[in-house]
Amino acid sequence: MFVTQLPRSLAKLLCVVVLLAAIHYPLTAAVLAHADYDRSVPAADEVVSQAPQQVQVWFTQDLFRREGLNSLEVYGPDDQRVDLDDAAIDDDNRELMTVSLQSDLANGVYTVRWRTFSADDGDDADGDFQFTIQADEPEAEAAPTAAPTAAPTAVPTAVPTGAPTVTPTEATESEQPSPTSTAQAESTEPLSTPPAPDQASEDAETPAGQADQGPGIPCMGSSAPLLLLLGTFLLTRRRRKIGERQSDGASHSLNAKSS
Repeated sequence: MFVTQLPRSLAKLLCVVVLLAAIHYPLTAAVLAHADYDRSVPAADEVVSQAPQQVQVWFTQDLFRREGLNSLEVYGPDDQRVDLDDAAIDDDNRELMTVSLQSDLANGVYTVRWRTFSADDGDDADGDFQFTIQADEPEAEAAPTAAPTAAPTAVPTAVPTGAPTVTPTEATESEQPSPTSTAQAESTEPLSTPPAPDQASEDAETPAGQADQGPGIPCMGSSAPLLLLLGTFLLTRRRRKIGERQSDGASHSLNAKSS
């Protein structure tokens, strides 16, 4: 009755709307019944700088918990499985399913393949997505640097057995005459006048400490002949004066006796 009272054009429009709603509702219900991919870690087409330890995938509906109905597999660049085959639905969130991965995965593109069974109406679904591992390659170890070659050591010349070894320092010192040896050589020269016993013995002996003095300090041994000559001269002069005094005294005494 109500439809017949409306204008004919409006009645046609209302019939088209009802028909479209009747067709669209079953299709929408069928689409929403599938547990499809919602998000994941790693995300679809994501490039990660470090190999993940597991893959986590969230779906649009709760999953029906029964063995063999849901699966989550990961394949490497060579199409070999790299997961540990331990896919499981989370106890607190049945929209989440996880699977563990092998350690030390190489760089490359990895494919995640999933299959779900909806807990709402029992519809199943499947699909896949990819992510890429692009970790920094370890730097190549630096080549070991060549060790510096040691300078060739001089080979010692064979020395006959029993021969005394002379170091370069000793050889240089032996070539230069020492002041002590020169003084001793000069002290051995014969003198025309015999020296006094005490003075000659004191001048002839050179202290041991003076032999170690450097060439910059004058050595007493080199002036020994001059000292001997001076001592002899003074001693002779003193004896002469004593003799003159004695002769003068004797002459005075003779003169006194004669007078």
